[in-house]
Amino acid sequence: ASIYTVWLAVAAVLKIQFARTISMALGIAEFINKPVDRFLRPTIQVLVPDEYDKWVPVVLGWIIKSIAMSIAWWIQTVISAATSAMQGGLQMSRALMRMFRKRGASFIPPEDDTYIDEIVSYIFAAAGFYFQWTLRFDVPFPFNWILWPFELAEYWIRWTITNKGDY
Repeated sequence: ASIYTVWLAVAAVLKIQFARTISMALGIAEFINKPVDRFLRPTIQVLVPDEYDKWVPVVLGWIIKSIAMSIAWWIQTVISAATSAMQGGLQMSRALMRMFRKRGASFIPPEDDTYIDEIVSYIFAAAGFYFQWTLRFDVPFPFNWILWPFELAEYWIRWTITNKGDY
């Protein structure tokens, strides 16, 4: 019972956090829906038997929303990767500055007195984002075998937050 309660709390937080992703997906779907209704739907309705005509808009709506959700999740992945790269770059530059100061590099000022840590963090952030981009935001080879349960859990959480209204 306590695991279910924790899951409800996590799901509620994630539902709020990913509401903008879902909102973005619905906006993309609305944008895609207009040209599909105008150009693709009449063609499909000609090809489909008359008794199934009423299902063409429904099925097209599902397909459009699925495509839009995939696009929105990809955009959110890029945003999350950029955010984590910036945070990681700042942590890395500050840690290096502390490490060098501990080893006697007295010419490096404390991070509160300078902007060097922020400037260096941009370099680390760019490198980190580029690394994630080249891997297509996937986990690289030896780690993907070790971390596959976490990836599976991530996809299940995404699906749950995106598709279910009640828990």
